[in-house]
Amino acid sequence: MRYQELDFYWKRIFELEWMSLCEGSKAIAALIVSDDGTIISEGRNKVGEESIPNPRVSHAEVEAIRNLDINRYPNLKNYTLYASLEPCPMCMGTMVMGGIRRIVIGARDAHGGAMHLIEHSTFLRNKNISISWMPQQYGDIQRAFQTLRELLYSTDNERLERILIDFSVHNAKGVEAAKELIQEGLFEGKQPALYSAEEIFDRLMAIMER
Repeated sequence: MRYQELDFYWKRIFELEWMSLCEGSKAIAALIVSDDGTIISEGRNKVGEESIPNPRVSHAEVEAIRNLDINRYPNLKNYTLYASLEPCPMCMGTMVMGGIRRIVIGARDAHGGAMHLIEHSTFLRNKNISISWMPQQYGDIQRAFQTLRELLYSTDNERLERILIDFSVHNAKGVEAAKELIQEGLFEGKQPALYSAEEIFDRLMAIMER
């Protein structure tokens, strides 16, 4: 799989993720798509950006839902949220309370993912949330992007090790690909923004397909 083989939604998701990584935030993004296939809102993780008063809650899904113009797009239950990573409890709750009832997810999150909570709450079950998971390759490349971010910016080695173990639960191949890309020296003396999302995506996929 190469970047140009992705549909428009996933191309945009990885573009947004790369923007977040280049800003020092986590490589996570989300889109909201209308029933006619139009992207009507988008959001990217901004937790590393100091221009925001409280960036800790600037998660991709929350940003996408907050940015949705419900006066222009009021048919919330007909829309689909595309999330690169399984939403955390905050993002899952925002999705439910924001009226979105369909979600497509790229990667599972064994540590912070919260979609399983729906089965443990009568309130949530009654919302009839439809959950679809993308194929394994999407999860692997998603975690590869996230791993790149951690390897490039993390200064706490113990925390970094814990994070990469978490990422490896479902997507060890992506974690190893990101490590290899770093070891190749691609970013030595260079800012990530010098590269495009497409170039990084294709380099990571080439490593994983060896």
